[in-house]
Amino acid sequence: MILTTILEPILEQQYYVKKLYPKTETKAEKVQYNINGKSVNIARILNRFSSGVFTTGFLGGLKGTYIFNELRRLKIFNDFIHIKDETKGKLFLFEDDEILSIIREDGPRITREDLASFYDLFSNIVGNFELVCGAGEIPSGVPKEIYYDLINISRTKNKKFILDAKGSELINGIEANPFMVNLDIEDLQNISKLKLNFENEMIKIGKGVLDMGIELVVIDLDEKGTIVLDKDRGYRLKIPEIDLTNLKKDNGYLVAGYTFGIDKRYDFETTIKLGQSFRLAYGQVDNIDIIDMADIKKMMSYIKISPIYY
Repeated sequence: MILTTILEPILEQQYYVKKLYPKTETKAEKVQYNINGKSVNIARILNRFSSGVFTTGFLGGLKGTYIFNELRRLKIFNDFIHIKDETKGKLFLFEDDEILSIIREDGPRITREDLASFYDLFSNIVGNFELVCGAGEIPSGVPKEIYYDLINISRTKNKKFILDAKGSELINGIEANPFMVNLDIEDLQNISKLKLNFENEMIKIGKGVLDMGIELVVIDLDEKGTIVLDKDRGYRLKIPEIDLTNLKKDNGYLVAGYTFGIDKRYDFETTIKLGQSFRLAYGQVDNIDIIDMADIKKMMSYIKISPIYY
């Protein structure tokens, strides 16, 4: 079974109007709600493919209640720390089906008591899972070392931790030696303090991350594919036969694919193709619920793999 940490979930509210006028009451033609965030997406995707998944993190207020009920509706088991502040929201205004504006709320502030309760909860439940996914942003009041701490707790229980974070949270998390880390070019540049223009430079920095004790490093190159590195071998995955110029940024999709493959104990090549295929299939749609395994298998057929020799 898989544990995902949803530290800062988002409730998206989408309002559609025909025409928006200033200082005038406007009737919404359609209103939609969507739960989002990297770890939320990972949990939803894994659940859709019948992987046993459990979620934990922080929820608060009416938005938190909505997210909790939606996860329950989807039959995603969970145990959250319920906080006083309101869970983060994001409002999308659509005029004639085109995005007019996006309004983002500040996230909640996590108190020391909330944080202590979460550490206790995580420590008590992590032993029940084989894989742990830590992905996405963290709310105010949570230390930048949160993933470092969660990885160390997981390692004491001999659990594999998959990390997908940014900035200081990523740097600190890497120091705790997770099983796998998902990076992009910006992450590599932050780690190395260098401008990277060529793939051989990226591979060198990626190998440096491996040397810190991590078993699997995946470098997402968006529409250009991925670079996958472990201590014995490297692979370059490309997708030459389809147009991916409109591919969106990864929002947990790649980690969902790798987690699925690792959980099912597929061989290494199948797992990395799954990770790439999830990244591509989900990165081209707005509604992640429309993707099924036929879409994933179709993407897998396009992927070309070549070895990287160290």
